[in-house]
Amino acid sequence: MHNYLELFLEYLKSERNVSKNTVESYFSDLQDFLAHVDINVEITEEKVAGYLEILKNKNFQVSTIKRKVSALKQFFRFLVAEELIEKNPMTFIRQPKSCRALPKIISEDAVKKLRESTSTLPLEEQIRADLILYLLYGSGLRVSELISLKMNSFVEDKFIRIFGKGRKERIVPVTHQVIELLKQWNEIKPFSVWLFPSKNPEKHITRQRIFQIIKDVAAMSGVDPEKVSPHVLRHAFATHVLDHGADLLSVKKMLGHESISTTEIYTHVSRARLKGVVNEYHPLSDKHLTRKSVR
Repeated sequence: MHNYLELFLEYLKSERNVSKNTVESYFSDLQDFLAHVDINVEITEEKVAGYLEILKNKNFQVSTIKRKVSALKQFFRFLVAEELIEKNPMTFIRQPKSCRALPKIISEDAVKKLRESTSTLPLEEQIRADLILYLLYGSGLRVSELISLKMNSFVEDKFIRIFGKGRKERIVPVTHQVIELLKQWNEIKPFSVWLFPSKNPEKHITRQRIFQIIKDVAAMSGVDPEKVSPHVLRHAFATHVLDHGADLLSVKKMLGHESISTTEIYTHVSRARLKGVVNEYHPLSDKHLTRKSVR
């Protein structure tokens, strides 16, 4: 079965052209499954169900279990298609139901504090931090997309060519601040094809280093570092541009979402914020009526 797993991963890379992060995720999930079952005998639906029950009893998040189920479905579908097994044990296994959690965001004021706080950094670190912030929050990039940017990713000084999930290409507009910062950064950064090279200029900066930079900036700004991450800035980008009147389809394209329903979750965030404003400030809200009754 472990040999089958290697074949499946090679199929993902060579034929499906999925990202390195996705391949690693599949490998981790499937390795965990194979460690919980006897691979010397036929893997049945009952064994899969037993494994999922173990995950549930260990209080794994529903989103994590759904990801593992998805990996198992694709793995066994591949094995059947390649005639490596006869029966698919995932045929009647269903995804667990879950309420879709609203994405975490930070306020526009908090973003402003992040941007202003970088002025205390040495010039090279300041320009790099500013460029990272403006690309994450100003263009809504994923951290994996950010670190893989090259100097030739910029088109006509107005757009970035992004290769997102599944190596799907999209063109994303950039702010004028990015263009100005890019000119400054290009003059001082080490020579490399990468926009953000690591200490070895032949390699790009790591995801972990981007997280560290964001956390450090948050700490300097007075914003809770635990509430700030590259993905939180991406969520904030989507929510804030919708708050300011952007249309849903445009935001979907900029974020690189497959389905409009994925983007729609940010409208729910806006509605939740509006509801909070009404509850806080409207004279007929429960909060204000309670205050009056106390008086």
